[in-house]
Amino acid sequence: MSAILQGGRLLVKIALVGVVIQSLFASATQSIMLFNDESIHQILVWLTGTVAGSTWEDLTVLTPVTIIGIGCSLLMVKVLSVLSLGEDIARGLGQRVRLQKLLVILIVVFLAGSSVAFTGPIGFVGLIVPHIVRFLIGPSHPLMLPVSALMGSALLVLADVGSRFISFPSETPVGIVTALIGAPYFIYLARTIKR
Repeated sequence: MSAILQGGRLLVKIALVGVVIQSLFASATQSIMLFNDESIHQILVWLTGTVAGSTWEDLTVLTPVTIIGIGCSLLMVKVLSVLSLGEDIARGLGQRVRLQKLLVILIVVFLAGSSVAFTGPIGFVGLIVPHIVRFLIGPSHPLMLPVSALMGSALLVLADVGSRFISFPSETPVGIVTALIGAPYFIYLARTIKR
């Protein structure tokens, strides 16, 4: 992987590797759908992201996982603050940058993977909420993490309530609603950053 990313424009290469990996897993998902005709509707609903079929049993599994993940992320707030200054400065301050980045990635994958396993990929919540929180309260990681968790939860609940009114009495998957909210915001954000 590091050989692929060496030289040239790093961000573009990371994006291309992400697209390739996403395409690989998308083709695997489509293959599973082809061989499971009877469960294709359930798979499609899961792929758009929904909390409609969630039960109290799901909550008993997710609660300890979430507490562990958020606890670990709160332990990393000082590390994140130092890393946000840049890799060179972080190394100059005695941080083990590679190890700390790996730990942060593992925590993110642990939290995101556990929630996606139950609800499907509900897009844009984890992308737009931190940007909004950073705009409202500034770049302080000890504040950003808990406020982002609360605002992300609030956005998901509001999107879920809204999804119940779109095609009543059936429920629209909440992932569609969050995409409708998140896509325009990201276009706005991209235009603002460009300026």
